[in-house]
Amino acid sequence: MEAQSGLPGRFSRTVETITATVAIVGGILLLIVAGLVTTSVAGRWLFSKPIPADYEFVEIGIGVAVFAFLPYTQVRSGHIAVDTFTQRLPARVNAAVDAVWDLVLAAFLGFFAWGLVSGAQESFQYNETMVQISWPIWPVYAICAGLAAVAFLGALAVAVLKFGGRA
Repeated sequence: MEAQSGLPGRFSRTVETITATVAIVGGILLLIVAGLVTTSVAGRWLFSKPIPADYEFVEIGIGVAVFAFLPYTQVRSGHIAVDTFTQRLPARVNAAVDAVWDLVLAAFLGFFAWGLVSGAQESFQYNETMVQISWPIWPVYAICAGLAAVAFLGALAVAVLKFGGRA
């Protein structure tokens, strides 16, 4: 069963277009990571020369991709839900329970965004770099913070709409 959007009308289409585009970019990033791993393994096997820092690139790529998928999943109400105890409750009560959980998720996403912003600031301040290649790490924190903030706003919007009976 396809997940249904918790957002109404034109706003819904705009938000879903933006979040779907970000999720597609996350998917493309995963394909790039898969290509990197394949190339590195082939290089290691055939020529004894893997791609330098391949593990770090995989870690970063997967982390950013996960954060890219969160906003779309949230606005589509696509997270796993266990409704064993609420399935016989009235629809309005179920919507309120879902809205409370959306607020809990929003709180966690807001906390993650705040922590990632703090991490980006510290990483920038101390000029932290990747271990094997001296590339700065703060942009990764900043990108993930932005994506977590978008997911936070999506969770908040969906919760408010569910409380209002419009979702």
